[in-house]
Amino acid sequence: MKTTLTSSVVRAAPCLPLMVSFSLVMAACGGTTPAPRGGGAAGTGGHGGAAGLAASGQAGSAGDAGAFGGAGGSGGAGAPGAGTAGAGSAGAGGAAGRSFDGGAGGTSASGGGQDGGGSAGRDGGGAGADAGTGAAGTAGTSCPASDPLKTNNAKVDAYDCVVLAECTKWGMPDPMIVKSQIQQESSFNEFAVSPDSPCGIMQGWTDAESKSFGLIQTTPACGEAKSALLSNGHPNLTKDMTSALWATSVFNPTINLDEGIKTDVDSLKALKAQYPGCTAAQYNMMAAGAFNSGTGAISGCGRYNARAQAYVDAITSHYHQYAASAGWPDPY
Repeated sequence: MKTTLTSSVVRAAPCLPLMVSFSLVMAACGGTTPAPRGGGAAGTGGHGGAAGLAASGQAGSAGDAGAFGGAGGSGGAGAPGAGTAGAGSAGAGGAAGRSFDGGAGGTSASGGGQDGGGSAGRDGGGAGADAGTGAAGTAGTSCPASDPLKTNNAKVDAYDCVVLAECTKWGMPDPMIVKSQIQQESSFNEFAVSPDSPCGIMQGWTDAESKSFGLIQTTPACGEAKSALLSNGHPNLTKDMTSALWATSVFNPTINLDEGIKTDVDSLKALKAQYPGCTAAQYNMMAAGAFNSGTGAISGCGRYNARAQAYVDAITSHYHQYAASAGWPDPY
C-alpha cells in the first residue's frame, strides 16, 4: 500500500547488501533466471467417424503459453463413412509458460479395434483401452536447496527465485529487503488486494480497478504496471492461472514483482541523486520508505516522515527475522 507524495509514483526497495556478489547468489540459485514452467495438458484426440470407413479425429492443438501452459484443444470429429471406426490422433503438448513445474502430458484418443472404444456405428473411435499418452510439457526448474534467501518456511520462500531474478535484471542491491516488503505488503498472498485506492479512482475505471494488487501491491491507477493493462486500457485482473490472460495479469508474480522492483530501482536512483553521501544501507532503507510513501517522504540520509518511518521499522523487523533464518548478512 502506498501514498502518493510526488508526481512520480515510486515504491522502492532494493536487493542484496553490497558485500554479497550477484554472480555468486545467482549461481547458487541455479542460474540468472528461473526456467519457464512447462506446458499445460495436451489436447485429446477426436472421435473417429460413425459406423463404417472412418476418417481419423484431428489432433488436439497445443496449449497457449502462460503461467501453467494452456490446455490443448479437443480433437475434431472424424467424417462419417461406412467401415471400421477411426482412431483419434494424439493431442499435442501444451506450449511452455512461466514458472517452475513441467506440464502434464496429454492423452491420445487412439480408438482401438473394431469398436474403437465404443460401439461401431454409434461412437466410432472413442477413446479405447489402448489410449496412448501425449507429449508432456517441457519441465522447468525450481529453486535448489542452496537458495541464499531460504528461511525453510515454504510460504515465505515460494517466490525467492523470482525475487533474485528480478533483482539481477534491474540491478537491485538487496533482495532480502524485497522479500521483507512482500511480507509487509501482502503476507505472500499473490491475490492480495488493498482496501483503499491510494491514487484515487482512475478516470473511466471502477474503484475495484484502482486498488493495489498482488505480492508487492502494484497499483496500475498510479501509473505502474503498464504491461498489465488490457487493450481497452483497464488493468488485467485475471486470477485464472490456466487463462491465456494470466501471462500479463497484475496478479502474476513475475509481472507483479518485475514492476515493483523496477520502480524500486527508479526510487533508489532518485534518492542517490537527491541525497549524495549516504551509506548503502541508508539508501536501501530510504528506498523502502519511498516505496510506501513516495520520495517526498524522505528528507535526508535515514530521515523520514512518520508514515515512512513506521514502514521502514516494519521492513527492518521482517529483515532481521529472515536474515537470521537464512544466514544472510544483516547491515541494518
